[in-house]
Formats: sequence, C-alpha cells, structure tokens
Amino acid sequence: MSTVTKNSAHNFRVAMLDQQGSYAHWSNDARASGLNWDFVRYDTLEHLKNQLEEQVFDAVIVPCSMRAMVDIDLMSKVAKVQPGAVRIFLGTEYWNASMKARAAEVAHRIFPGDTQIQELKDTLEYQIKLIRLLNRSSLQSYITNVGCLPSPPRIYRMLTDALTSEVADMSAVSEIVEQDPAIVAQVMKQVNSSFFGFEREISNLKEAVSILGLRNIRSMALSNQLNKQFSEDKHWDMFSFEKIHQRSLSVGRLAQAIARRAGASKAVQDQSFLAGLLHDIGILIMASHDPVQYKKLLNYSAKKQKPIYLVEKAAFGFFHGEVAGAMLALWNLPPQVVEAVMLHHVPHLSVSTEFTPLTAVHVADAMLPSIDVQGECDLASSLSLRYLDQVGVMEEVPQWRLVANEYRVRMVSNI
Repeated sequence: MSTVTKNSAHNFRVAMLDQQGSYAHWSNDARASGLNWDFVRYDTLEHLKNQLEEQVFDAVIVPCSMRAMVDIDLMSKVAKVQPGAVRIFLGTEYWNASMKARAAEVAHRIFPGDTQIQELKDTLEYQIKLIRLLNRSSLQSYITNVGCLPSPPRIYRMLTDALTSEVADMSAVSEIVEQDPAIVAQVMKQVNSSFFGFEREISNLKEAVSILGLRNIRSMALSNQLNKQFSEDKHWDMFSFEKIHQRSLSVGRLAQAIARRAGASKAVQDQSFLAGLLHDIGILIMASHDPVQYKKLLNYSAKKQKPIYLVEKAAFGFFHGEVAGAMLALWNLPPQVVEAVMLHHVPHLSVSTEFTPLTAVHVADAMLPSIDVQGECDLASSLSLRYLDQVGVMEEVPQWRLVANEYRVRMVSNI
C-alpha cells in the first residue's frame, strides 16, 4: 500500500519506505512547505522494490532499521535499478562503524533519524540538480565518444565485492591485487615511501595490504587502471601525465589528512583519498582524447589568465570535473566522491554546510602547487573562502596550510 501527495506544480517524485507509518505526517508537511515533490510512501519493502522496477523516482528515502544489511542491500538495488535517483538514509546513529561506512558507499547523504522533511529540501533539490547535470545528453555523448568503459575496471569491482563481503580477509584481498603486477608495484612503492616512515622495508604484499587498508588499496587500483587507460600522446608536450598522477596522489593524501584533522569519519577520510586521487582524471581524459584541441585550450587559458575549467566550459559546455564525475557516476562510485571530483574547482555550488570529501579535496587541491605546464597555465583550484565560511571551517585554514606545507615538500622530493 502506498500514500501519494500530488500537486500539478510538482516537478519530481520522491519514494520513501515507511513500514511503521512514522512519516505519515510528511505528506501534509510537504504540502504545507510548498515543496515541488510528488511524495510517495510505501509500507512494505517488497512493494517499494516492485515499484522501483515500474516507476521512475528522482529520490528514494530509507529510514534505517536495526537490520542494517537489509537497508543497505535495498539502497544498493536502488543504485542499480535507478542510478538517476538521489539516495538518502535517515538515522544510522545506531549502526556500527562498519555498517555506516557501507551506507556511505551507496547513499548521497545520511541524515539523523529525527530529521524533518523541510530540512531535506535544499539537499534533495541540489542533489537532483547535480544528477541532471551529469546526465545531460551532450556530456553523456562525450563520455561515450572518448571510450570510457561502461563499468569500472575488473580489479576495482573485485575489491568492492571483497569490501562488502562478511568473510573476505587480507589474504583474499592480496590474491586479488596479485592479478595485476602494476598495482602490486604501486602498492609496494607507496607502503615503502617515506610517507609512512617505516624503519624496515615492507616486502610482503599481505602486510602491505594490511597497512594501507582495503579502501585505500581499492582507490589506488582504480586510479592505476584509469591512468593506464588515458595515457599521453607521444607528441604531447604541454605537461607530464605522470606528474599529474603524482600530484593527484599528494592531493589524495592531503585530503585524507585534512579530513582526519577535521574529525570526519573513517568513511569520509577514505572517500577524500579516492576523490583526491581522481580529481583531475577529467583533464587526462580530455587531453588524451583530442590533444591538439586541448593544447589550444591550455594556451588560451595561460594567455587570458583564465582558469582552465572556465575555458573548457566555454569550449565544450562542460569542464573536466563534470567529465570525470559523469564517468564515475556511471560506475556507481560513492556519490560524495563523484560530487567532490565534479565540484572541486567550484565548491561554492554546493549547498552543504557540513564537512564532506568535497571540502577536503578542494582545500588540498588549492593548497598544493600545480604541476609545470607549458605556457604557465595553473591547473590547481583557487581556495574558495566563501565556501569554507559556508561550511564553517575558516578557523582551520591556518592549520591546514601548515599540513599542506609538509606535503608540498614531499611533492618536491617526488615522494
């Protein structure tokens, strides 16, 4: 059985699981608040699942129960069946850290259980707008034309399956990593870098995997696969793709450190690392697809002293953050990772007032120097004080600059 609140002025539809009838008043609240929603409540899990197959929703809201895996499996189904729907959990407060981390993999946002419908308005409308931007035909056509894979690389999918498995251990993860010697080499290089500062050399892959953690390993595997897929043309001379890779690793590490210092959850820290690793992959996609045209854009950016993302936007109607975001969304990567990659140059477009991976990646990208680009085009972000004030972290900026200086030194040392 379902309850529907309709209004001819509504322009998107929201489905909600409400097995106990606890949210019956939301229908009236939506009407009273003038929300542009067709609000639909379902009182059984099976009814909602069936309707996901038959109707299109712009958002799905799931209040959390004590059966965490049932709720997470439901939201995973939403992601597969209706990837264009915003996914929101209400009330993960009583879940353990592992379940919260899994919830963060599939949900766009997680709100407290006592949240009222009016408090969701700005977030829902903002998230729906982002999804529509990523799904517009011109951008999707470009993604298809540049040869992006229809699904994430196999190793990433296998590591994701291991992450969601109840029985996977470090030995199983090591066996997955061993299937790609390039990833093994990257893992061993990173764990033995002076970043970790071990007095002895780590030579055992299982130990290295244990030190780095499954989510970080998965992030590095995806980054490594993408860097191989989008490589520089032999005649390319504007900048080094390898330098982009190295800087992205520094951005990822710094973003993770900033998230940790901000007291963010482990899930947000890990997502900050992944988003930092991938934040400039859109540049490599565009530069490898049409080197001649992208070289012209870089030269124009340097000559006019305009940020490269604005030059891309003028030329294509979208910029490299959107290109990467569209590809990652197609692969159902964590929504907050997609958001951080998409908006790292323009974080002020976010309506969030909380620290998210976008905050960490934007700050890290802005505080680390750009790589050398012929013509002196600056590829890094400019720190948005407006956005940082919106999130309420302005007082943290001096400390973050000190941390960033340490990473700056490491970049110079090619660590």
